[in-house]
Amino acid sequence: MNTQFVLAHLIRAGRDALHLEKTLTEIGYKETPYFNLYGDITDAIYGILDEHTDTIEESKAYAAIHDIYKPDEVCAEELAQFVSVPDVSDTTMEVISEVAHSRGIEPSIMIRLILNEWAMKEMFCSAVLR
Repeated sequence: MNTQFVLAHLIRAGRDALHLEKTLTEIGYKETPYFNLYGDITDAIYGILDEHTDTIEESKAYAAIHDIYKPDEVCAEELAQFVSVPDVSDTTMEVISEVAHSRGIEPSIMIRLILNEWAMKEMFCSAVLR
């Protein structure tokens, strides 16, 4: 997954939703769906970053959406640095990439398949041992 690309689109969508909410409120609309949309997008960014703040206002996600001086891409680049990526050795990644490409899928999808299979085996073993 291109995390920076995803974050840039989420930040842009969140900022747009917040702007529409403010504009419509200023011209007299009392309730619009844009505030909830903005909240959902902010929560998504908060989740991607795996943040755990006391309030959303203290989060990097909230700060990025509300930073009017930085372009979406710059905020996304800064936030992407905080996304945890599993530490996989170069040799392991090379094998995963080769197998993924031979099957016509992206390495990130191959990693998810491997993890899903492992989780399924764990659940099966737990069920059998009960």
